[in-house]
Amino acid sequence: MRQKSCEHGTRSDSDILDQDGPRRRVYFLSGFDPRGASFYYRMFGEQVRQLKQLSGRCLKTSHRRGQKQDHLISRWQVQEDLALRLDFCFLHWDDIARAHWPKNPLVLLRDGISIYCWYVFAGGYLKMRRLSEQVALCGLYPVLYVGTTLLVLLIACSFLGILSYLQLLPAGLLLVLQLVVVLFGCAFAWRLANHLGVVWLFRSIRFTHRLGQARDGDLRRRVAELAQRIGELEASDPAVEVLLVGHSSGSFVMAMLAAELRRQGVDRQLAGRLQLLSLGQNLANLAVHGKARAFHDDLALLAEEPRLPWLDITSRDDYLCFAAVDPYLSCGVPLQGPEAYPELRLIPLAQRQGLSRLVDLLSHQFDLHFEYLRTAEPGRSGGFDLIELLLAT
Repeated sequence: MRQKSCEHGTRSDSDILDQDGPRRRVYFLSGFDPRGASFYYRMFGEQVRQLKQLSGRCLKTSHRRGQKQDHLISRWQVQEDLALRLDFCFLHWDDIARAHWPKNPLVLLRDGISIYCWYVFAGGYLKMRRLSEQVALCGLYPVLYVGTTLLVLLIACSFLGILSYLQLLPAGLLLVLQLVVVLFGCAFAWRLANHLGVVWLFRSIRFTHRLGQARDGDLRRRVAELAQRIGELEASDPAVEVLLVGHSSGSFVMAMLAAELRRQGVDRQLAGRLQLLSLGQNLANLAVHGKARAFHDDLALLAEEPRLPWLDITSRDDYLCFAAVDPYLSCGVPLQGPEAYPELRLIPLAQRQGLSRLVDLLSHQFDLHFEYLRTAEPGRSGGFDLIELLLAT
């Protein structure tokens, strides 16, 4: 689309912030991701520029105000034709993600034993499979990768043993070569696992499992702080519309935060203005744990009237989310009334990236999981575009 000329003067970021409150403010919770606000600021800016090119609108993203001013929220704004269109507030829990981001592979292997004992032998896989076969299989991805690596190393070492038995390899070199194969094989497998996203996925599984065992004190304290900070910001600089957005694992943090807003009475302060939006949610990953009673209580509280409007966007192309899975059914929390809650909406994601073959779909899963946060040409958006939604006039 031909972009129209933006012949307006420029305004500083302070000018944008000093004017009356924004029409729309979004509070965004990323998934289990240590990259923090800087990564999402760059990605959001790229998507705004993309929308600007597609639509011809005169959009400008401000500089990011980081954690030096506020350790809980990083903010940036989008203006259009010199008017403040959006105040984007990135809610920090990435430091908690980094604190639960072990780098030592031996630590991950040790924790993986207990986690997969629960997953494979104590019913975790079957619980997940009843809700989503795709998610259940993705949960097996790390242990299958480790098993395949061990099998390959065993075959390689056995082959060397056969060569030694046939006297094609000196017996004195056998143990040395086997040790070299194991060390270099493990190092290569670790690098490949990082490249393929296996390590990232297991870290996320590990963190959610710990939350499910009621080891969520640091996250709970952060959620309470965020709720209080949102109340203060909306009291001093109220927005006309307020949107609380959670992506991936940020969806269950969003549910925790929405419940805490209700406990602190902030939802009454925002009555008629606050809406919830979950993208690529995996609420059931936490909800299926019997010990996650605090999270079950959060869901039960959100189900009480008056309910906050809640739209849940997922896709069957995304194997890392629970597509169209009711979070209340996943944990047995009773839901009163005939109307479904939240509103579940499925969208086609693969067409945004032109993925038509299964092999391409499988190889692009991690990138596809972020497609909810991107803009797209109208004919390929599948009826939902987050950037357009946030910047709607």
